[in-house]
Amino acid sequence: MRTRVLHERFLRHIWSRQFVQHSALRTTDGRGVRVLATGTLNTGGGPDFSEAVIRIGDVTYRGDVEIHRTLVEWHHHRHEKDARYNNVVLHVVLEQPAEPFHTTAPSGRLIPLLVLEPFLSESIHAIWEKAILTERLRASQDLRCRHRNHCIDADRLSRWIHQLTLQRLELKLRRFDERLRELAHLHLLAVHDHGDRASRWRIQGDPDDIPPPHREPTLRQLSNRDIWDQVLYEGLMDGLGYSRNREPFVRLARAMTLHKIRDLGVQGDDERLQAVLLGAAGLLPSIRSLRDKPSRDFVRLLSKIWKERRPYYRSTVLRAADWQFFPTRPGNFPTLRISAASALAHKIIAGDLFRALIESIRSAETPVASLRCARLLLSIPSHPFWTTHYTFGQPTAHPVCSLGPERRDDMIVNAIVPLALLYARVFKDRLVRERVLAMFEAIPASSTNSVTRLMQRQLVRTKISLGGAGVQQGLLQLYKFYCSEELCAECDVGTVVFKEPG
Repeated sequence: MRTRVLHERFLRHIWSRQFVQHSALRTTDGRGVRVLATGTLNTGGGPDFSEAVIRIGDVTYRGDVEIHRTLVEWHHHRHEKDARYNNVVLHVVLEQPAEPFHTTAPSGRLIPLLVLEPFLSESIHAIWEKAILTERLRASQDLRCRHRNHCIDADRLSRWIHQLTLQRLELKLRRFDERLRELAHLHLLAVHDHGDRASRWRIQGDPDDIPPPHREPTLRQLSNRDIWDQVLYEGLMDGLGYSRNREPFVRLARAMTLHKIRDLGVQGDDERLQAVLLGAAGLLPSIRSLRDKPSRDFVRLLSKIWKERRPYYRSTVLRAADWQFFPTRPGNFPTLRISAASALAHKIIAGDLFRALIESIRSAETPVASLRCARLLLSIPSHPFWTTHYTFGQPTAHPVCSLGPERRDDMIVNAIVPLALLYARVFKDRLVRERVLAMFEAIPASSTNSVTRLMQRQLVRTKISLGGAGVQQGLLQLYKFYCSEELCAECDVGTVVFKEPG
């Protein structure tokens, strides 16, 4: 595990769990360090931990702790000019600085510096694996019916899970439907908002008392290709975010929209598209923080493109802190996934991806052929840089795939299927509905996760097969909306096993 790809959240985990050799800890100026209390994690602005109690040399301090990967990040983040950092009593960094450097508080006080790298209790890789295991264990718990559900027969369980699968599909469909209608309404407002007085609402009295009418969009307004493309783009971005970066990916898609990509004139060039997406994501690092020459050269090119386009982009720019690199497998790092997003955005804009998906579903001879075609349409070439990197930093030892087959299947389940079902509902296309549901049944199950393993171990056991994505989706729905909320009285399993006697 290369330290250059580690996110600050992982470093905060090392500090809070104290994966260090306590007796050996010393500041860079030679004073002994004894951590009496790591402090309280701060998830808002300001230092990472507050109310820490640390003995440095012969003095015990109570105050804040700030954690970075490298020493220069203190100045990159301009903490020396932020009064919130005046109470920092210890600056903790992972890597040994290349040259002598001081951390200065806004008041001018020198802050003691602790470099963790020489004092770690285990290798970075071992700590990383332990952290991921901890997350998984936290996500698992015993089902309330675990010791009583043996009596549930396979038919009942299968019917209930199938019903929950359809529930989950409907929820996804409605989410896309709400967004589609929101975009249709925004498009209608944009069309009429050209300074034409006749197009403005004339309201007497308090506008808050009488909201302007908001009519349902017409079929013609819902036929706008651009809004379907944008909903598909957001759905695919959601899938690229996996579980830990879903929210920032959707924020990025709604900030750097397909319309803005066209306006910036970057839709036809992969590197220009990557530059504006990574720039808007706040994930372009400083060149001098990189030791890998290919990374420095690539970031220099992307930064130049972003600098040229930045004055014409007036929407949200996310921060690097909005993204989670830990605890996340390198294949799910947001930098790698954004490279895939640029290729998918190009396919949507230049390749009319949504229309191609609908036509392939409608015309495929079999569900398997339909699935094969959808996978092919979501296949993308990898940029040469991203075949050897997960993020900007040291190259990897093994070839990297920016969008593997399992991630494509996941995007088909969570974006393509519900969006195609919405298309069929809006335009009353029965053939598309029947064929997309058949394709859904043909999608194999993805890798198990902590939830599906828990459900298989404590409920399903060997009663039914988990060979399809549909069953997995049903189990996720059961756990999320019934088991974790302990709504056993509303569950077909719970109503049997917890039935009152007599």
